[in-house]
Amino acid sequence: MFKEEITMSFIDGIKERAKQDIKTIVLPESEDERTLRATAKILEEKTANIILIGDETVVKADAEKYGVNIDGATIINPETSDKLEEYVNTLYELRKAKGMTPEAARE
Repeated sequence: MFKEEITMSFIDGIKERAKQDIKTIVLPESEDERTLRATAKILEEKTANIILIGDETVVKADAEKYGVNIDGATIINPETSDKLEEYVNTLYELRKAKGMTPEAARE
């Protein structure tokens, strides 16, 4: 029991620090049930902003199917985004030293 209390206290401390300095998390696996459940939990706890990458209609339908509330998450469809070229260039620049090509970044 004591170990569980220490663990929960540690996790609660991390959550409190996260609330003090809200970051944005981008999640590309937006059709995965675990991703949607995590999104709902993070939004409920107000520990981060969430951007989901995917088709908004599909993502919202999946969230409803799994019974999770993802209201408050930003959903970006890279196939229709007017910022696609900016995203491709940024990813390429960040990862080119590790072998990223412009074609792979676009994919």
